Amino acid sequence: MSQQKQLPKEESLLKQLVGEWQVGIALKTPDGQIVSGCGEMTAEETAAGINSEVNTQIERYEDYYENGLWSFDPVKGEVHLLIMDSDGQTHDHVGRWVDDATLELEWHGTFEDQEKEKRIQAKWVTEDQIELRETNYSQGKKLLETDYVFKRRTADSEA
Repeated sequence: MSQQKQLPKEESLLKQLVGEWQVGIALKTPDGQIVSGCGEMTAEETAAGINSEVNTQIERYEDYYENGLWSFDPVKGEVHLLIMDSDGQTHDHVGRWVDDATLELEWHGTFEDQEKEKRIQAKWVTEDQIELRETNYSQGKKLLETDYVFKRRTADSEA
């Protein structure tokens, strides 16, 4: 009789990302304007975690692409989101589940000789909808705030 390995709860929660998603975007610029956009995400399970690919189009901005690897470190109890984006930047966002539906991640670093910070809060509203807020800071001041709504693609949504 074989015994199946029990995954940590945090890793099981991450596996909810697997699938095809439509993405709605609202970006708040530093001058307070709201710019909208859309996109898609595909997420697949790999030996290292979850690989996600996001393609977006936002008004007045160049198309944006990012590839992310989501993983859970059971020793530290941390989630890592390693992202490489269409600008060639890589960031390792680190965080924790604050409850069974909310993941908070942060990245701190330097970009173009300025101190930068990014905070991400992802909330699983349902199994088929994730709301994510990404807030970017430059030298301690809020620069951009972007809200994403991910809706799982179903056979009905593609018809």
